[in-house]
Amino acid sequence: METTTAKNRTWLSAAALLLGLATAAPARDLEEILKDKGVITSEEAKESETAPAPKQGAAPSLPAWVGWITPFGDVRVRNESFFRKGDDDRIRQRFRLRFGFRVKPSDELEIGFKLASGNSNDPISNNQTFTDSFTFKTINIANAYAKLTPSKSIGLDRPWLTLIGGKFDVPFYTPPTPVGLVYDRDLTPEGFAQSLKAIESKDGFVRSLALNLGQWILEENSTTGEAAIYAFQGTGSFAIGDLLWSIGVADYKYTDPSSIAVARNKNTALNVTNTVTLSDGTIVGGRPIDPTKFGPEKNGLDADGKAITIKKLNNQFNDLNAGTDLLIPTGAKHWPLRLFFDYVKNTEASTSEDQGFDGGATIGAGKESGDAWFTYAYERLETDAVISAFSESDFGHDGGTNTKAHILQIGYVFTPNLSAQSTAYIDKPVKNVSGRSEETDYRWQVDLIAKF
Repeated sequence: METTTAKNRTWLSAAALLLGLATAAPARDLEEILKDKGVITSEEAKESETAPAPKQGAAPSLPAWVGWITPFGDVRVRNESFFRKGDDDRIRQRFRLRFGFRVKPSDELEIGFKLASGNSNDPISNNQTFTDSFTFKTINIANAYAKLTPSKSIGLDRPWLTLIGGKFDVPFYTPPTPVGLVYDRDLTPEGFAQSLKAIESKDGFVRSLALNLGQWILEENSTTGEAAIYAFQGTGSFAIGDLLWSIGVADYKYTDPSSIAVARNKNTALNVTNTVTLSDGTIVGGRPIDPTKFGPEKNGLDADGKAITIKKLNNQFNDLNAGTDLLIPTGAKHWPLRLFFDYVKNTEASTSEDQGFDGGATIGAGKESGDAWFTYAYERLETDAVISAFSESDFGHDGGTNTKAHILQIGYVFTPNLSAQSTAYIDKPVKNVSGRSEETDYRWQVDLIAKF
């Protein structure tokens, strides 16, 4: 019995030993294999043995770069009506889609991009008309930029200087008018911009003083040099008791502006209403110019049967622009009063049609749920005051220049992400020209805007 019992114990001990080896060997062997192959070091192996096991049910942590990203976007759905004596009434529906991301790997660097709907040949509109039998619509690159705001890395207490390169929204101050005077607000220039903030404060009379610069490339040409806009703007904001006053004075110098008008020969989306000379010698302006409708037979051919084209702009362009707005509390939190005014003069125009202005007022706010606002403005923009291909596309019947209009707008905020507004334009030509109706235009837009 003792012999049998001893044998049993021996077999049991051996089985236990084999079982222990079987359970321990895989972990030890895997560790040795990884160390032998140089995948991990001995120190890393020790760290893995002492690392705490993850808590059951705990959500996995996200990578740090996820916190760098801020998405944004909006969708606007519009019903738009046109009425003018002598013309058929026109009603169209449109949408605008914009979305993108701002990425901030640090406090001093921002990388951004934005995609937008619309015609890729049109620099001033992201609108897409409901048409073309349900065909798919295009998406275009509207922004692609890098922004640097160096501060602590170079020993500064705050970011005094901002540097931008790429394709970006116009980074200059403009008064809060219903429509832009010098540029359409959908315009996204390409090139470089800088801003030097001399003062930035939340207290005192002077709240901010800054100098903004821009070098925006229109056309790259290896033989004749670049066509470009060189922009300069000084801005300031000031507190006068409870009133907040903002002002900006800018100069936009164009080199080779005729390249914009000449581009209309191939790009029909460009709206040229400035005074131009056509290849057959005709001088025309003050209305949208389509070279294919000129000539003796109005078929785009001259007397020799050659295609008529736009040859040049008749004026150089250097736009001096001054804008301001005054925010006045009324005692009612949701009903502040804001007055605004904007003025532009083309100092290099050879004609008298070289000025424009926009002025008016808004009562109300547009930030919180339940906010409402009412705006009245009057704008007058002469034929050669600004480059028409970049001016407000919604202004007047056809956009462009040589238009004066009363502008009425009302809006309401349902939630911070959803609002509605209605805008009416009652306009006529500043100067009556052949080929443009002298009758009063009525343009009415109703928008629903959802954003995030």
